Amino acid sequence: MRYRIPNPEVKLERIREIPSANQCGGRGQSTAASRGYNVERLASAVLDPESSIDNLSDENLYDVYVDEPLSPHADSIYVECKSCVYRYPSGGYGRFRIWEDNHLKFLNKKESSSDDHIFAYFFVVYTVKHGIEKEVGKVLVPVLHVDHVLDWWTYIEHDTMGETWVRDISWHLLFKKLSVTPEEIADEDAINLMSILYER
Repeated sequence: MRYRIPNPEVKLERIREIPSANQCGGRGQSTAASRGYNVERLASAVLDPESSIDNLSDENLYDVYVDEPLSPHADSIYVECKSCVYRYPSGGYGRFRIWEDNHLKFLNKKESSSDDHIFAYFFVVYTVKHGIEKEVGKVLVPVLHVDHVLDWWTYIEHDTMGETWVRDISWHLLFKKLSVTPEEIADEDAINLMSILYER
């Protein structure tokens, strides 16, 4: 699937400057952080040819929907957003949390949909200084590609999600599995892996 990211140059710190930023404004707003919604707004601005930030999904299954993306082979793109800090205060690499149930539903939606629809994860890594986040890098990855590298799940009891299975994976390990180096995410506006798909 050939796909060109329309606005890769848009950064997370730029999203903070818009009037609707830094607010919880969607699903799970009672428990989510405004930073997570800024990442969703970032995905919308980066992936929408018109540079809109108004494509946030009303569904729990994915975060952003863009109709008529810049691709001759795609009618629409459905995106699940994930973000994490570059390093925790303890020194360890930040981790993305992927919920198994949501991941499998997202994967099943892709497999039952037309080949003209794109389903992808939008991963963002950031640093925080004086309470302000600054983007380190972002990567767009097909859901099938992500599924290929998720090799195990952990059972947890979560305050709001209940008993469930998750995969907490450091950005460093995930990107290594995706053959993306830390140098690449730092040097490129956005890493686009949409042309890389594993056969199932």
